[in-house]
Amino acid sequence: MYVIIGANGYLGSYCQKVILEDTDEKIICVARNIKENTERISWIGCDITDRNAVDMLLEILKNEDDVKIIYLAAYHKPDLVERNKELAWDINITCLSYFINKAEFAKSIYYVSTDSVYGDSIDNYHFKEKDELKPVNFYGHNKAAAESVMIHRGRNVVRFPFLISPSLSDKPHFYDVIVDSLRNNKPFEMYEDSYRSSLSFENAARLLVMLMEKGNTEPVVNVCGDMDLSKYDVGLMIADREGLDRNLIVPITMSKAVDNFETKRATSTLMDNSLLKEILGIEYVDIFERPKFR
Repeated sequence: MYVIIGANGYLGSYCQKVILEDTDEKIICVARNIKENTERISWIGCDITDRNAVDMLLEILKNEDDVKIIYLAAYHKPDLVERNKELAWDINITCLSYFINKAEFAKSIYYVSTDSVYGDSIDNYHFKEKDELKPVNFYGHNKAAAESVMIHRGRNVVRFPFLISPSLSDKPHFYDVIVDSLRNNKPFEMYEDSYRSSLSFENAARLLVMLMEKGNTEPVVNVCGDMDLSKYDVGLMIADREGLDRNLIVPITMSKAVDNFETKRATSTLMDNSLLKEILGIEYVDIFERPKFR
């Protein structure tokens, strides 16, 4: 039985898709706004900041066999976190700690973190799981602290890069905004000097589920693509995938956009995925195409 905490988001929606396609497991989806149940998906309404609601949820989950939890609930976006530090800490650390302490019955719990915990990649260095964490903003520090909670309790962490795919939820994603702009013949600006080991939501979800099905024992795993991609590169790839005019993707630099941010951003956060590929026997991880196995 899979349980997705924060199931309504972009990644949560793709986790549902992958679990249904790649396993025979049933899913309990947990979110504040719930949907209709299906043959293999049951929805439970829960606000993770409400301890009574969390206690009721955990009582239900205790009665399930082989519970595997994907914990996605978070207060994110660096500017919002910087602006609301107490709220962010409460949701990202305090609520997570309460949940983990009460969920000892779970077979596995995977916490989804981010490349933001590493800080800036200098001279195209690819961060490894055991490297020192040097986040450049409060959001990154939040995620690093949450990771520590998980590792201390013997649970698992996956670190994702910039993720992008068409939205499966009611809310359009950045991918959809780009496509809409190009379809309307409107130029779209994207950074050409900021690099990530980018990955689609679908591949991120698929690799996460594969790690859980494999019974991975590594406490932290970088789950990312093999290519070093700027957002401009990603924009060109999206235009090509959708059969749209790639000339409408306009390269800009981070320096041009720095005034739009309230808090500092790392310019590049490249990651090394050697451990992931070793665990799963993968030869190559593409941003969009299915991983290639050895």
